[in-house]
Amino acid sequence: MDIIWGNGQNIISTDSFQLNVTHRKNGNSNEYPDRVKIIISKVDLPGLSDNKLNWTVENLQNVIVNAFLKCEINSKTPEGDLNAKVSHSGAAGY
Repeated sequence: MDIIWGNGQNIISTDSFQLNVTHRKNGNSNEYPDRVKIIISKVDLPGLSDNKLNWTVENLQNVIVNAFLKCEINSKTPEGDLNAKVSHSGAAGY
């Protein structure tokens, strides 16, 4: 599984945001640009419900914007957006 890390930026919708990629796992099978759109497939973020139906743009702003995040890539859309599990990343070991 490919993994990227970076800082959460603009919230695009109730299940997507822009990530400024700062780190990429050695051995990733794909290349990832410095800015990507992440569509959240699953979360492990304090303050955000596991149920997507409960998410709002405001909820996402509170837990994603300016946070250092780990994104485990599940798939890529034809447009190049990434479906990923998103979690807060520990600063020491990513």
